[in-house]
Amino acid sequence: MTRGPQPLMAIAAAQEIAGRRGTVLDNPALQRSHHNFILFITGCTVFVRVRRIRTHISNPQEIARMFTEEIQQLRTVPKTPVVSREIWVVCPWKTWQYFQVSDDRIIEIQCNGEPVLQEERLILEKNR
Repeated sequence: MTRGPQPLMAIAAAQEIAGRRGTVLDNPALQRSHHNFILFITGCTVFVRVRRIRTHISNPQEIARMFTEEIQQLRTVPKTPVVSREIWVVCPWKTWQYFQVSDDRIIEIQCNGEPVLQEERLILEKNR
């Protein structure tokens, strides 16, 4: 069961961001699946789920707690070396955060798909 309507404006904005990374497959049938769109990058296929949040996420455990159902649904997509599963979240002030969902963990990534380095995260947290 979903919690409210699809975040259509957030999905459109996410697809624009994704277009900078690769080719976006947006099919109306995908809106009813476990992901909102598929991103094709050289050597990788990314299944993306977009959600809105009311606050900044300080660690991946918060995502796991807030979006348990979405994470379980994304994990039904078979994980292979060329498949990635991601949740992209947007705050009301248009700040995006990206998380990669593995079978046993969730890690924060940058918009280009690279992991957020722990040192960068510590610097950002000190500046808040």
